[in-house]
Amino acid sequence: MRLTSRSAWRPLAAALLAAGLLAAALPAHSIDAIDMELEDLMQVSIVSAPKFAENPDRIPSVVSIITAADIRLYGWRTLGAALRSLQGFNVTEDHTYAYGGVRGISQPGDYRPRLQILIDGQAMNDNIYASAPADSAFPLDIGLIERIEVIRGPSAAIYGGDAMFGVINVVTRSGPSVGGEAALKLGSGADRRLRLSWGGQLGGKDVLVSATGFGMHGRTLSVDDVNGDGSRRDLHRVGGEDGGQLFAKVRGSDWNFSLIHSKRQRVVPTASYDSIADDHGHAETDTYTLLNLGKEWKLNAANTLHQRLYLGDYRYDGVFPYDYSAEAVADPRLMNVDLAKGSWWGIENRLVNTQWTGQRITLGVEYKSNWRQNQRNEDRGYGCVSASGVSSDPCLDDPRSSRQFTVMAQDEIQVGDATLLTVGASYDHVSQFGSFWSPRLGLTHDAGNIGLFKVLYGTAFRVPSVYERYYTSPTFGYGNPALAPEKMRSLEVAWEKRFTALSRLTASVYHFHIARMVTTDDNGTAVNGSPVQATGLEVEYEQRWHNGSRLRTGYSIQHAADETRRFDNSPRHMVKANLGLPTGIPYLMAGLETQWISARTADYGTQKVPAYLLANLNLSYTPAGQPWEIALGIYNLFDRQYSDPVATDEILGARRWQMPQFGRSAMLRTTLRL
Repeated sequence: MRLTSRSAWRPLAAALLAAGLLAAALPAHSIDAIDMELEDLMQVSIVSAPKFAENPDRIPSVVSIITAADIRLYGWRTLGAALRSLQGFNVTEDHTYAYGGVRGISQPGDYRPRLQILIDGQAMNDNIYASAPADSAFPLDIGLIERIEVIRGPSAAIYGGDAMFGVINVVTRSGPSVGGEAALKLGSGADRRLRLSWGGQLGGKDVLVSATGFGMHGRTLSVDDVNGDGSRRDLHRVGGEDGGQLFAKVRGSDWNFSLIHSKRQRVVPTASYDSIADDHGHAETDTYTLLNLGKEWKLNAANTLHQRLYLGDYRYDGVFPYDYSAEAVADPRLMNVDLAKGSWWGIENRLVNTQWTGQRITLGVEYKSNWRQNQRNEDRGYGCVSASGVSSDPCLDDPRSSRQFTVMAQDEIQVGDATLLTVGASYDHVSQFGSFWSPRLGLTHDAGNIGLFKVLYGTAFRVPSVYERYYTSPTFGYGNPALAPEKMRSLEVAWEKRFTALSRLTASVYHFHIARMVTTDDNGTAVNGSPVQATGLEVEYEQRWHNGSRLRTGYSIQHAADETRRFDNSPRHMVKANLGLPTGIPYLMAGLETQWISARTADYGTQKVPAYLLANLNLSYTPAGQPWEIALGIYNLFDRQYSDPVATDEILGARRWQMPQFGRSAMLRTTLRL
């Protein structure tokens, strides 16, 4: 693992130069309109084929759409920042990763969001932790996002076992909408980010090529319980990172290809896992490579076959400095190296049949081979140092592989003019775990002036990750090979009322039950917990005005608990509002975001993290007819002090269960269309 920031910039500089030359050599194209009326937005066919392309009104789930215009207006810097603006979502930051939780399920230390995250329809959850990052480790630059589609509720019948709570599909911008584009961001903590992109038509194909490089020195943060006596200590370079992202896609009339490659290295001076505090040698790196090739065959007027071949590769490199001055080792600053390497490939076939009037039948077959799921942990230069002595063997060396085979079927049946019935099921066979059936039943009914009603009953499953089952070393006994799969049943009823073409109100009530949910016991070992019950209400109102103003506000109340206690990091109430409006100065818009999160429990229910109110302000100036725009974002506008619950850490005898968050910060962004 490379600990110097320069190493990540060298290949990236070459890629940025190549993208810049390409942008200069090829003609620019006009920017597509991406600001849409609310009525038009709700007619977009969401979720890329061959998975499920549909008008949001026809899906028996609550659907939220975040557009590129929203991202620009509110100055969101990461996928997690955009998601946390939605009702029911809670994003937690421990300064190594940001974790996305939904509907009360966001336990500290749980890498698995139980959401499937897609980029242009391709799943990016890795096959070691089964997680998908919501922060800067997310492999796509947020400036390349056209929209984010969020479908709530169990979707295992369509998307597989990771989709217990829903699906998030990130749709990238088209080549002509990008043209030649350079984007520069400068922010607090010496944060600097540069993106060069070119997109357009080549030989009748939609082409987009983009390269991003970023680096951040980090900020100073005062943290409790690092010294072991409860006193506060300043930690430096918190949030420090460097890395880069490459993205390329080509889309023809009936085929598409995409390549995503990213690497992020984060400095972690927060003494996690009892490593040395404020030691900048502690770094954790995530590398993603994703390839996707899709083809659409129009067999006849009634049958369309979608085929997709995909490959994925994920690598985690962690270097943890420890103080071993009391042990019989030559170097008291011992470096523990943690490695995970996951590789997979798969092929998917989906046949869509519309032969019968009022019906659309989808049949699918998918095979996925997780041909590498390897984990390794060792003490550099020694093998493994533990209380029992020094061994030349690594602390953990666990190579694995697995396979999954899926057959699915779904029928959408039009019942009269106003009702759509959706019936679906999938059969999954997962090596080492056996077979699973996931039925799904949905109903949408348009009651005219009364509104649109949706009912969804679904089931889902989740097999324990390789990390949850097999990560065990002499000093960290987390994995449990005896873990059984989770199973979920969910019922949701939603009502949507559109008052005008520019306003709508959505309300949904849900209840779900999870059997054998994976959690940790008092010793930190992964176990199947007692049955989980969760109930909640989400209300959201959205309004747009013809002068460019827009409002989205809402309230969530939720309760998620097992038979022993309410879950940690599960706020009972959340109130959120996003307001965008003209400032009175021509072409200058203000985006104001506020979030109130109620108190949360931590440390297995024994502690409480107070409620907090957070406000962000973004000012964006986009002069008409000019090839540039500029924006200034101020985050945590009123410099509130607040903390997030985190996985309990024993640090020098102290027990840490919360992590303070940054105060006020700023970022200046400018975009030039070449």
